[in-house]
Amino acid sequence: MWIEETRSGLSLQIARTIMSLRKLVVSSALAARRASPFSLSGARATYSSNVLIHMGGTDQGEIFSDAHKAICGTGGEVKESRSVRLGGRFSQMFLVANVDEATVELALKDFGHGIDYLNVQAARQTTRDMKGPYCATSPLVPFVRHARLTVPWKRGVVNEVTELLNVNGVTVTDLDEYRAGKDVVLEGFAHLPTGLSEFPVVDESRLLRKMEEMGVKVLEFAKVVGQDPPKE
Repeated sequence: MWIEETRSGLSLQIARTIMSLRKLVVSSALAARRASPFSLSGARATYSSNVLIHMGGTDQGEIFSDAHKAICGTGGEVKESRSVRLGGRFSQMFLVANVDEATVELALKDFGHGIDYLNVQAARQTTRDMKGPYCATSPLVPFVRHARLTVPWKRGVVNEVTELLNVNGVTVTDLDEYRAGKDVVLEGFAHLPTGLSEFPVVDESRLLRKMEEMGVKVLEFAKVVGQDPPKE
């Protein structure tokens, strides 16, 4: 009799302990769900932050101007954008600050202009300075170069030029490539290594000489002058 009562008491105590643990797990999950920008069900949570918009479709009309107007109409601030037209299609990317993901997605969903692709997601934070990557206060500005190069076209020549930059630790962040007669023109921004990672500070003069030895004509490889936005 005593053994049975003891077993019953232990079973009741174990059951109560399990119930307490279940409540703790559920409470923790709910707290994590509230803290996370994404819901556990996979549905998009809305919050004001920096978002990246990528859209594309059939090239028609004043797409860039109208898209910019629609985004700004949500109260967001366009920090950076890229727009390109190729082969009868367009592709645009916007980095937007202080905007609600769901709101800006809704504004662009019925935008028209032949859009058949739209993606809006939280932007990965790459810098604490949201005034822009080339503002005067950015520590990276001294390492940024605006590059404009031309080279006689041959198969694989662009790969050779960009590979030379890569092996020297130079990161090409933006690059336009187009043909001009028998030449290929490359224009964009390159970030020289800061010397703080695995790549040492590059000898810029030596790098430019190497490119010229490859037949590259360096029209520009100039430092970017950082500027702050106008004071309000």
